[in-house]
Amino acid sequence: MKMILGAWLLAIVSLQAKTEIQAFGEMPSDVRDQLGDTVGGIGSGLVYDAKSDTFFCIADRGPGDGTLPYRPRYVKVRIKQDGKKLTPEIVESVLFRDAEGREMTGLIPNDRQADTPRMKDGRTCLDPEAIALAPDGTLYVTDEYGPYLYQFQQDGKFIRRIMLPEAFRPKNDSGKLDFTPDSPIIFGRNINQGPEGLSLLPDGKTAVLAFQSGLMQQGGRQSPVTNLLFIDLATEKPVAQYLYPFATQIPDGDRELKVERLSVNDILTLDDKRFLVLERDGAGRDGREEPSLARYKAVWLIDISNATNVLESTPEDAKSVEKQLVFNLPALVPDAKTLSAKWEGIALTAPPQGREIELMMTADNDFLSPIIHHDGQEYPFPRAQDAVPGQFFKIKAELPENSGAQPAALPKSKQ
Repeated sequence: MKMILGAWLLAIVSLQAKTEIQAFGEMPSDVRDQLGDTVGGIGSGLVYDAKSDTFFCIADRGPGDGTLPYRPRYVKVRIKQDGKKLTPEIVESVLFRDAEGREMTGLIPNDRQADTPRMKDGRTCLDPEAIALAPDGTLYVTDEYGPYLYQFQQDGKFIRRIMLPEAFRPKNDSGKLDFTPDSPIIFGRNINQGPEGLSLLPDGKTAVLAFQSGLMQQGGRQSPVTNLLFIDLATEKPVAQYLYPFATQIPDGDRELKVERLSVNDILTLDDKRFLVLERDGAGRDGREEPSLARYKAVWLIDISNATNVLESTPEDAKSVEKQLVFNLPALVPDAKTLSAKWEGIALTAPPQGREIELMMTADNDFLSPIIHHDGQEYPFPRAQDAVPGQFFKIKAELPENSGAQPAALPKSKQ
């Protein structure tokens, strides 16, 4: 599909809705699971399983951004609440396996001849960033290396891998499919900027994937929009694609936001037309002794009702989704210096009651512990000058009313 970018239209309401932090808790950075491995990165995404009263949390490709050995998994976490204190407890880690039953790896793919992300020894590479629980109890997991959408049983067994449309597949400057970092990617998803958010529509038949930044043909990190992709799970075909516009300034403030520093990191279904989207900057506790201050970790209410499905039409003035601010986390806490950089997971903890919602919000701590334990080995991790814990907030918020705001033109991005 050829992408045509023009003056995308946007409606944003900057009034922060009524929000209350009900409880907060942390998980030490050196906690280990039943496999003896350091538990980190589990804030990359999460979903609440009411049947077991646990959260299924997704860890990404592991410490060191895919340079250290790691077996991708999801982690079951039970979170107890005592007043305003949350206590997260590890229940179990479950490893993901490929179609042949082999453990997958989080290492960066190095086989340039393979038509899927693989190591030269044949292992399947997986960078899981988001997780959703289907009505039949199976799990859907996004993969940034592909990008792909995987389906697994809860015991980690492979069911299927869904390929995303041609426009999203990474191609190098020779026009070839390339999952390695060896050549510049000029088409498809940017490196490490794939499907960061995942949710299912209420009937469980359609998956909604939210991409971290724009496609390379849209301008990559410089694009003022990214993409929401709807996949029919029965046919494995795309049925819709909408454009999501990044914020240009911190809500209720005058500080400008640079689009190349922003990312979309999770999406949560409210109904067929409305979703919550977690959008953030890269500032906050990131392992350095003196990190930059967290300023923008926002949850937005979006509506696709009036947006243009660009799979069906790509007019010069296609309309993006409309978005209204629900809350910006740094504005709610007493000291934003304590916040992690990578807030990447939101999950409903109860069905919405009218405009009132209750969320669990969590951050990816990037495995920032001085010593990483994995598969019986120890790895010093110099990036962890600050041992960053896993952080969890339980938040009650009131969704904003429909504002009827008029759209405003966004700047043109690269062709």
